[in-house]
Amino acid sequence: MTNEPSPQEALAEIAAARASLGQELNYPFAYDLAYGGMLALMVGGAGLQTPWSTITLLVSLAALALMVNWWRKHTGWWVNGFSPPRARWVTVGLMVVVMALMGLSFWPRFGDGPVWVALVAGGLAGLAGIIGGRLWMAVYRQELKDTAR
Repeated sequence: MTNEPSPQEALAEIAAARASLGQELNYPFAYDLAYGGMLALMVGGAGLQTPWSTITLLVSLAALALMVNWWRKHTGWWVNGFSPPRARWVTVGLMVVVMALMGLSFWPRFGDGPVWVALVAGGLAGLAGIIGGRLWMAVYRQELKDTAR
């Protein structure tokens, strides 16, 4: 005889694991601050002249790669922002906000706007990243709970 569970028992175990995963997703607020800082650097740096815009882009992309690597080591898995069906709309909304701020950040670089506009756009992008990260996780947790039922 084997100890294999019935299909109903296996599905119940999967549902329980999904429900508990949402509760275990306690990551430090510093992660959201780092994500916001990365977005602020990327968006704000886009308004700077070359070579600074290139340097800030490369640093922010390296920071993003380090953040993903830290998350994988910390939790053992990674979910991109577009995978969960309901949480993807938070990602899309954040992307729209960040792209609008990126366009605003380009104004001093390619137009005759003041440099502080890029800095303000970067700060707003950072704030949007912090709020968006927390909101995304809340929606993802709720989605895990709802699909576990």
